[in-house]
Formats: sequence, C-alpha cells, structure tokens
Amino acid sequence: MKHKDPTMVTVPGPVGRLMATTEGDGGIPILFVHDLAADRTHWAQTQHGLATRSVSFDLRGLGESGGAHGPFGVEAAVEDVAAVSDALLPQKFVLVGHGFGAAVAGAFSAYYPERLAGLLYVEAAGDLRRVSKADADAWLENFSGAKYGAFHEHWLTPLLLNAKETTRGLVMKTLRTSRREAIAGNLASLYSHNPDEAFERFTGPTHALVAATGPETLVAQRPTLSRSVLPHASHFLMLDSPQWFHTELVRFLGHCKPHP
Repeated sequence: MKHKDPTMVTVPGPVGRLMATTEGDGGIPILFVHDLAADRTHWAQTQHGLATRSVSFDLRGLGESGGAHGPFGVEAAVEDVAAVSDALLPQKFVLVGHGFGAAVAGAFSAYYPERLAGLLYVEAAGDLRRVSKADADAWLENFSGAKYGAFHEHWLTPLLLNAKETTRGLVMKTLRTSRREAIAGNLASLYSHNPDEAFERFTGPTHALVAATGPETLVAQRPTLSRSVLPHASHFLMLDSPQWFHTELVRFLGHCKPHP
C-alpha cells in the first residue's frame, strides 16, 4: 500500500481553529499530543515512519492553532484532543502524549476511556501536587510577564542534557515561537493535576517511554507501570532517537486492539 503523504487539516476547536497533520492510512490510528513549548513538528519524523494512520496537532495558542487567549491547562487541552479525535478519528485510537501532553493524554483517558485502544506516556511527570505551594509559586513566577524575557532561553536547559544538536535546534525554535501565556497556563495546571485518575478509569494497554526515571517522574511513582528506558537521551526522545522510538511505538501498537 502506498504511504499516504502528510496532509494539513483545520479542525474547529472550542476556542479557535486547531491545525493538524494527518499521515498514513489503515491500522490502529494514533493521535500525538505535544509538550509545553512545542508544536506538532516535534512528531513529524515519528509520523513519517509509521505505516498506520496518525494525527498530530497544535494545542490551542501554540504552533499554528488559534485560541491565543486561552483558557489554558490540562482540562482545556483535553477539550482540544476531544475536538480533533471527534473530527478525524471516529474509531478507537492510541493516544501518545509527551511531557505536558502525557498529562493531557492521561486526563483524556480518564474522561473518555471508551475512545482509546491504548495509552502511551512519553517522559511523563509524576504527581506535582506533592510539590509545596511555595516551591511551585516560586517556579511559576519565572513564567510571569515580568521575568519570562530573561528566563525563557534557559528553562529547558536541564531537559536538553544529552540532546542531539538537531534536537536542540528544533526545541529552541519552537520555544521561541511559543506564547508565554500558553506555556505558563499549561504548566501551572500540572500542579493541581491528578495523574492517578487515568489508572483508575482506563484499564487498556498502557506503557511509558522514558529517559528520566528520577523520583519526580511518573514511572518512579508508579513502579507497576510498564516502561522502556532509553539511556543517554534528552527529554525529547523521539527527536534524539527516532528509530528507537519507532520500534517501541510499533511494539506497543502490537498490544493494542483496534476494535471499535
């Protein structure tokens, strides 16, 4: 079967248009959700290597999507995922979320478990409600209008340790074009997000792909969560090691059932 080339699609979202890229055809479809200071270009290489149908999109206020005035946060992003999946993926699909997108994917699975054939966490944070309010407020202050200008070029530095130069280039490009308000609103919502709800509501195939395994990660806080670990990579696994990511993703798809 001839590979179906990437196609850009506009989906009406809750607060403005959502820009999506669809690629491939057949198989169990996949929907990708990006991280905080990111857009759907972070998934382009992953999508291009897949035989199955896949969809990536820009969350509201980021990339080419509308909705610059929000509201932002995990719950708002779940609404975006619902809009895109309702428009483009009528059947069950595998939901893949990276970073903030992983929290969104987990929340979506708690609200709409019947829509999913599988849930794949990529570099998911653990329960940030454990962070003290003082520490959370101090960190979030860096994303205020007054401080972000001097801060924004540096906050991703720890997440880019071990990153390839090509990874660093794309990540910094999307950081510089991402709206502060969207980043700040989405980040702040993580400190009240309950990641346990996904495990209570969605009982289908669930897996994690990670580079980091420290105490603040979901895999550390959920020892029974199956995971594949890529050593010596940055937070942006799919960009650093696309072949490894592809292999792990296809392996996970093999555990997912496409039945409607």
